Amino acid sequence: MTPDVSTLGHRVEVVRSDEWWAITVPSHRGVFSQARHLDEVPTAAREAIALMLDVDPADVGPIDVHVQQPGGAAPVT
Repeated sequence: MTPDVSTLGHRVEVVRSDEWWAITVPSHRGVFSQARHLDEVPTAAREAIALMLDVDPADVGPIDVHVQQPGGAAPVT
């Protein structure tokens, strides 16, 4: 049985790429997006996850944003 997507938390990793934030969702292979501003990341990630899972964005559970350092360095906490 597939877990209810609305109760799952979704780790989202972002890294600055020029004027954009590049978004990846490690738990969902193939889910990528981008946002101009960091505060737009949760919405962009939620929409990308919803599109991939064929659900309404309102049904996607909490988004946990982790900012990564460019070049693969350790994440910013």
